[in-house]
This record gives sequence, structure tokens and C-alpha cells, in this order.
Amino acid sequence: CPPELQLALEADSERRLRGQQPRGSFLERGPAEPEHRIRARLELPRPQERRCVPATFRLHDDIRDKLRPIAVTLSFAIAGTPRGRRRGARGTALPPLSPAL
Repeated sequence: CPPELQLALEADSERRLRGQQPRGSFLERGPAEPEHRIRARLELPRPQERRCVPATFRLHDDIRDKLRPIAVTLSFAIAGTPRGRRRGARGTALPPLSPAL
């Protein structure tokens, strides 16, 4: 079974920490997920192969704070790897992800 990558996108988390509503919602989220978060699992691609996860974010119509940017946080883990111990096959630390341009 090929390894899987678990990922989560979360929007407007600083507003939520202050007790305010997020200014938008992800359309592809699961029914149990809050509107500001989307989770996905995908099979790790081979080298030079790309995988996409759709993540459409819709702004709410009634937002008042239109000047501050909406921060989106990406968190990820390799499925089956214990937290705090993310290591490669040879015991080396896994490199960080970089965005594909």
C-alpha cells in the first residue's frame, strides 16, 4: 500500500481564536468539517508527478473586514507516522514542502 499524505487547510484561524466568525468557507469540505477547514488524503506521488486537491474558498456576502488578508494555513503529515517523529526511510528528517509554481 503506497504511503498517503494527510493535509488540512484552515482559513482565518486568528479571527476564530478571537471568537469571531470566519469570513468565508471551503466548498469541498466534508459534512462534519467546520466551514473554515478542509481535510484531504492523497497517495504520495512518484518523483516529478503532481497531485491536486481542489480547495475552493468562497467569501461570505456579509463580511465587514475587507482590508485584512485571510490567512490560510496548511498542515500535513504522512499517514501512519507518529507525531513528533517524522523521519524518512533512512532515518533522515523529511524536508519541508515547497509550493509548486
